[in-house]
Amino acid sequence: MYNDFPEQLHVNLDDVRHLEMKYSCARPHRTELVVEYAGGRIRVYEVDRFLIELLLDQLEYLDT
Repeated sequence: MYNDFPEQLHVNLDDVRHLEMKYSCARPHRTELVVEYAGGRIRVYEVDRFLIELLLDQLEYLDT
């Protein structure tokens, strides 16, 4: 599925220690995704809200 992406773009969830999403009414179309990796490195990604909603819909569909 992700074979076209370079190796450095692959995320191993075993290396993720904490994952948090932050939403602000001031910027309703954007969501911050904060990822803390094992070893203490923290990365913040700005993600389109539509993408998060699409992923959540997909998860709910798979759950049924």
